Parts: sequence; structure tokens; C-alpha cells
Amino acid sequence: MVDVVVVGAGPVGLMCARELSRLGVRPVVLEALPAPSLVPKANGIVGRAVPMLHARGLYAALSGRRGGPRPAPRYMYGGFPLDLRRLPDNPVYVLPVPQRRLEAELARSAGVSVLWGHTVTGVSPSEAGVTVSVSGPSGAYTLDCAYLVGCDGAHSFVRKAAGIGFPGVAQDGVVSRSAHVVLPPGSLTRFGGRLRGPGGPYRPYLFHRTPRGVFSFARFGGGPHLVTTLEWDAAVDDTVPMEVGELRSSLARVLGVPVGFDAPPTSGGPYVLRRSTSRQNRVASRYAAGRVLLAGDAAHVVAGIGGPLLNLGLLDAVDLAGRIARGDVSGYDAARRPHADRVLASSAEQAALLAPGPAVDAARARFLAYLHTPDGLRRVASTIAGG
Repeated sequence: MVDVVVVGAGPVGLMCARELSRLGVRPVVLEALPAPSLVPKANGIVGRAVPMLHARGLYAALSGRRGGPRPAPRYMYGGFPLDLRRLPDNPVYVLPVPQRRLEAELARSAGVSVLWGHTVTGVSPSEAGVTVSVSGPSGAYTLDCAYLVGCDGAHSFVRKAAGIGFPGVAQDGVVSRSAHVVLPPGSLTRFGGRLRGPGGPYRPYLFHRTPRGVFSFARFGGGPHLVTTLEWDAAVDDTVPMEVGELRSSLARVLGVPVGFDAPPTSGGPYVLRRSTSRQNRVASRYAAGRVLLAGDAAHVVAGIGGPLLNLGLLDAVDLAGRIARGDVSGYDAARRPHADRVLASSAEQAALLAPGPAVDAARARFLAYLHTPDGLRRVASTIAGG
């Protein structure tokens, strides 16, 4: 029998395993994928997870910097740039690090082995523990454990097997497109790398609202730019695979002028190329069913803006690991659910502020006035920082 089986070798599962090991608990990590994924996902961590990583000796390796993290002087919310230097107790931290690198560092420092290509096929809980049925490269087997932690994503098998519901809503009618592209030199200003266009030039790393939609662009690690657009009530055939030309047309509609970017060279990558026609907002009906527990996207998925979910999931993992080490997980749901609900409310607020239309113009004017107050800026900064 093992102490804990963690399902999922993403950042949340690896963080949970690392924390358990640090606290003297023996975890086993099962991952259905045969090897670490190379698919680009998150580009960084935003919020209180950054000082948490520093407290565990991970910040220097991930950031390449000496010393501890410093609060971010600026950030964004709902398409508004925020000057966080106005806050004497700024809680917003930013750590630009690709998710693949974060996972590699967590795996390296976790002190536990990941069993790649091991798929959970059954979950049989009892009062004393959980029996986990697994299909591995050498055949089927079972593992008995005191606790089972599902960190296996939005479509979590563990959550479904435990009979835990996943209520929420899907926001249809908003089409999101993202791709890595090579922007032409003439499209950017020489200083600051701002994108030229009507009403611009536009700063990178912000969401920009126009009368026709929303766009952002950013460059991470010296590679090609990542461009994203949001369009409301846009017709799209979701059965047709997305190509870079589709994003080029979308940006031309949103920005009001064409930008002749190209796909990056096929020799690099892998690169982002995705379209989403449904924005999911769901929180598990409970985070625990006896000795079966959930963390990260298995517990909550939110159409977040500004990178809140990785922060939320990493802090789930640390909280849960501490409770398992103490032998009492009874307060986990009550402790972590409010943070997911807060991210859900923040996502809804930002989506409403970014939507098109004159009514939103008026709402944005009121919100901008609110941001200029100390209480308004402090509330928004606290929301971004999460917990």
C-alpha cells in the first residue's frame, strides 16, 4: 500500500507530489501520456503562487534570477492597464515561465518518479483507503492507497469515477483564436515593440478592446509572437481545422487594418494554433468524496483572462498536501472553493468589460473611475493575486 496516488503529471499533480514528499508522505504519480507533453500551454504564473514557489526554493531555478520575487509594477484587468506602483502592499507577482519548463523543474525536484503511460481505469473507495485500477505498459494492475488525488484535468476520470458533479455554464457565441506568428518588422514600433494600427500603437501583453472585438499579442522567450483574438457572435465552422490565415482575417476585422503576418518556420515549435467556440466555467460540486480528492482543473475550469488558473491550481496542491500530511482533509473543500468562485466571478467581470457595444462603453467608464480609487485598485489587485 502507498500513501497517496496522484493522477496527472501536469504542474498541479507534480506540485502536489513534491509537497507531499517534502512533508514525508510517499506519493506515486500516474500519467496516461507516454511522455511529457510538448504542447505549448501556460506562459507564466501570476499571483501568490510565485512567492510560494520561492519559499520552496524553486523561484531561482525557474526565473534565472538571484534573490526573491518582486511585485509586478504593472498588470491588466478587463483590458485596462493597471499601475500597481500606487499600492504600498502590492500582492501581484508574475513569473514568466513556460509550463513545460515548470513541469520539468517540479519533476526534477520532486523526489518521486512519474509512471508514464499508466492510465487509471477504475476507482474503488472504502473507509480505509482507495483501490486504483491501472492499465500500464506491462499490463493491468491495482494500487491500494490511503488517498487518491485527481489532478487529471477538466475531463478528469477520477472526478467522474468518484461521482462528483461538474456544474457550470458554457459561454457560446465568443470565438477565441490564438497562434504563434511572425509579425512583419514594419508592423511594430522600433521602441517598445508596439503594434501599429488605428487607435494605437498598442502595447504588448495587454488585451485591447475595439468596436469589433478584442486582441492581444506578446512574445515569450525570444520566439515568435503569440496573437489572440476574441470575436462576439462570429460564425465559424468548427469542423474545419484552424489555419494561420483564419487568425490573420480575424485580426484584420478586430483591428480594422490587415497585418500580413506568417506562420513560424516548421522547423521550430511546437507552436500554438487553436480556436475555441465555447468558454467553459465549471466548479466541481465537491472537492472531496471520502478519500478521493480533486485539485487544479479537475476541480475547476474557468475561461480565465490574465492567467489565474495555474496560480489557483498550484495553491490547491500545496493546501491539499499539507492536509494529507496532517491526516485530516475535512476542511479542504471549504478552504479552496471560495478561491475558485472568486476566479469565476473575476472572469465574468472581465468578459463583461471586454464585450462590444455602447452599454459596455458606459460600464467601462464607470469601472475606470473605480480603478482610480485606492479601494478599487486594491480590490482588483487582490483578485489578480488570488490565494
